[in-house]
Amino acid sequence: MAAGEIFGFLGPNGAGKTTTIRLLMGMLRPASGSARVLGYDAWKRSTEIKRHIGHIPGDVRLYEHMRVEELLDYIDGFRASPGRLRAELLERLELAAHKKIKSLSRGNKQKVAIVLAVMHDPDILILDEPTLGLDPLMQQAFYTILLELKQRGKTVFLSSHILSEVERVCDRVGIVKDGQLIEVQAIESLRQNKIRHMDVTFAKEVKIEELSLLPQVLEVQKHDNVLRITLRGDIDAIIKELARHQVVDLTFAQPSLEDFFLSFYGPGQKNDTKSQPAKKNI
Repeated sequence: MAAGEIFGFLGPNGAGKTTTIRLLMGMLRPASGSARVLGYDAWKRSTEIKRHIGHIPGDVRLYEHMRVEELLDYIDGFRASPGRLRAELLERLELAAHKKIKSLSRGNKQKVAIVLAVMHDPDILILDEPTLGLDPLMQQAFYTILLELKQRGKTVFLSSHILSEVERVCDRVGIVKDGQLIEVQAIESLRQNKIRHMDVTFAKEVKIEELSLLPQVLEVQKHDNVLRITLRGDIDAIIKELARHQVVDLTFAQPSLEDFFLSFYGPGQKNDTKSQPAKKNI
């Protein structure tokens, strides 16, 4: 990963995302190989590395008996200087510092985790599902904060199950399967290659043979005057073919993570142990 880059990390449950993050954070010792952060061995130099990292774990645990401000003070006490972004983050995330953590909603506890990770202005952020529990407005506020940090040269490693989130903020995306990094793509390439569903309503019944022959089309399902087209890649040829008929409505369904992973794993490959994916560097 480069300075000023937001790198997305995607994979199904059990693929190894959280394990990778724990290795980078020096919480696990690798059985073989090594992980390096800022040029240092993540296990041997874990304490030094953590001075430069902000981390949000996938399972946020906080000291419930403390007030928000008490917890922030407590964490600040371990650092050489107080978190200079603390007040700004509390305001932008609309988080009341005087409240007891045990009284907070799931979303507000997630805000506390964000402040803890970002307030000391770290060089690297390692985030595991950082927007869990946040309402849409707070998600937007968080994305804005990430993009501002990127512009200031910070590096962000973002693990997420929300495909639209990754597309919105990431520059590149890594796909992990069975503990192996099998693909690294620029976000624009990912948008072009993902499987999508197009629902098209026509004024009258149409034949589907022409569409089925197009290389971008994976499947066509017909229900009266409505076609659901499953496709991958450029849509220009499909739009031109559709324009030969009177189109009443056209919508794109948000792709599911299952569809997204099928783009890389392929049908029937999930349990294939004969071919091992090639290792890739981030």
